[in-house]
Amino acid sequence: MRRRTALIALTICALIAGCGSRLTDEQRAALVVPQGGSAGTQDGAVTGEDGAAPDAGTGDQAAGNNNPQEPNKQPNPPGSIAGGCQGTGGATDKGVTAGEITIANISDISGPVPGIFQSAQQATKAFVEYFNATQGSVCGRKLKLVSFDSRTDSGGDQQATSQACEQAFALVGSMSAFDQGGGPAAQGCGIPDLRASTVTAQRQRTAVSFGAASNVVNLVSSAGPDLVKQAFPGAIGSAAYMYLNADASAQNAKSMQKAAEARGIKFVYSQAIDIADVNYAPYVAKLKETGTKIVYWIGSAQYAVRLQQAMRQQGYTPEAFITDPSAYDPVYVRQGGAAVDGTVVYTNGALFEESNAQVALYKQWLARVAPGAAPSYFGMFAWAAARLFVTTAAKVGPQLTRKAMLDAVRQVHDFTAEGMVAPQDVGGKRTSACMTLVKLKGGAWSRLAPASGYSCGSLIDTGVGG
Repeated sequence: MRRRTALIALTICALIAGCGSRLTDEQRAALVVPQGGSAGTQDGAVTGEDGAAPDAGTGDQAAGNNNPQEPNKQPNPPGSIAGGCQGTGGATDKGVTAGEITIANISDISGPVPGIFQSAQQATKAFVEYFNATQGSVCGRKLKLVSFDSRTDSGGDQQATSQACEQAFALVGSMSAFDQGGGPAAQGCGIPDLRASTVTAQRQRTAVSFGAASNVVNLVSSAGPDLVKQAFPGAIGSAAYMYLNADASAQNAKSMQKAAEARGIKFVYSQAIDIADVNYAPYVAKLKETGTKIVYWIGSAQYAVRLQQAMRQQGYTPEAFITDPSAYDPVYVRQGGAAVDGTVVYTNGALFEESNAQVALYKQWLARVAPGAAPSYFGMFAWAAARLFVTTAAKVGPQLTRKAMLDAVRQVHDFTAEGMVAPQDVGGKRTSACMTLVKLKGGAWSRLAPASGYSCGSLIDTGVGG
């Protein structure tokens, strides 16, 4: 795989802080996903988590390579994820014993859209099962997972985080639409929080919270608009930005539009759509009136389906309908049918349609812990977060403490999960610079641009939400 200094950042935006308990079910379901963008521009060999060559044995390993019944015989096999860490420091911190590290996953399972981030919890469980069965231990300690439902609610996230603070050493792979709720609790107890992605600006600013997909609202990669210009050169003079009228989605839409304008894309229409609005016909009429050829969308996939159905009803088909990775999902394809065919999505992870060793591992172990579950973008980054936790804990060594773990995470600036995702500045909390465009055609996704790997650009500071 080709080297990229950084990758696109996924932000799964939620609504304004503190609103979770006051919104209707439909409003609370209005999860939005904005931007892509990041940092580097050079090509070369992909490196491992610390810039070193990828570990041998961290790719497609079959269960049973190491004997799970004799973890002390060879606690960290040569080439294992946990490296050569030997011995144990005993009970060094909350959630840590001589033989076990308890981690917690807090994700939205119940709520107006049941199971919306269940894939993140399933992926974290899959990684724990994989690691314990095949990789031995982290300095003699197995992993134990406790799971919580944040209920698609800021209060639910706060309550679950408070419980996890007492029961677990760290939070790993979590995905919550209202993750601002748990920020103060996480900060207060000092628990390391390695999320699949941070969602709200409040959680992004929480000192103990990091995303395997890092992101900052005001930093957008030039790669996104440049790829769009390359793919649709005749349409860049007539673009529109449509987004849900919610705090985080509005911030990200405005930031990404400013970045696109800085790269030469002209917008003839920008429009916020209220969450409770069910009549999209006037918006489509305006798209037609302004001669819009490219429609950008920031909002959950279910609202993207609604907009495109309205477009079809009025006989309007733009040259491109571009949205975030939440649409890169079988549910979106099933819900939208022919109306969403032609959708273009930007992503910063490996494509499920292409060969990737870590994705293969994720799929293999997901099938064991959740038969019939489909792999997802969010699951991919939860698996990546769990992998980052293990490699970082091993570097800390036997004397594992929350403070030492956080100090080590802050030094991670080129994380790829062994090629599963484009390089990510996790510790620096900087939006990364690389992305891929994929297109839905005939109900199947395929690569649109670049021809392979990722396209990387420079960071544009839009000043929005910074």
